[in-house]
Amino acid sequence: MMRSDNLNVFDFDGTLVKVNSFKKINKRFLVTLIAKFKIIFFIRMAALYVIRKCGFISHLAFKRQVVNIFEQTLTEQEKKHICQAVFDEHVNPSVFQRMIDMDNCIICTTAPFAYMSRLSFGKDVVIISSLDSANSFPDKGNFGPAKVVNLKAYFKDKNIQVANFFTDNRVDDYALIDLCQNAFIVEGDTIKKIK
Repeated sequence: MMRSDNLNVFDFDGTLVKVNSFKKINKRFLVTLIAKFKIIFFIRMAALYVIRKCGFISHLAFKRQVVNIFEQTLTEQEKKHICQAVFDEHVNPSVFQRMIDMDNCIICTTAPFAYMSRLSFGKDVVIISSLDSANSFPDKGNFGPAKVVNLKAYFKDKNIQVANFFTDNRVDDYALIDLCQNAFIVEGDTIKKIK
């Protein structure tokens, strides 16, 4: 486990990548289901989308069911290929270079662990994400203030010190911004210090 001081924390969607990775990976996943003639699973995914849009299930419940289908239907190589292709195509090079150059890096995101854990970043990075079955984080969604709760839980509530935090959303990530020494807002290729 890494030290709890001098942490460099990165949001993922809109920050380390320029897109919503959950949507992009799911689009590729749907195409793969059709290509593999797994029409039943494609229909299940489409039905889940409609159910979610109608508000009958929460976003977290929707995400959990989509991830379950993803895990059941593809080979490990297919899963890694889809996730890595989305990352490689949409990575924000200026933010990624900062992560490569820094030590004690953590990606703290609402993207599902099933997708995040299959990415290669070229260095060791701790991932704290939603629906992580390998860790018993207090909040399975890892959204907003829950990112701070889960970050503290990862370090067993030690006095953590976040040196730098990179995000694209100062509203959703206000709790992490309050916690860190230096905060940066990412807007496209621009990184602007806000704290």
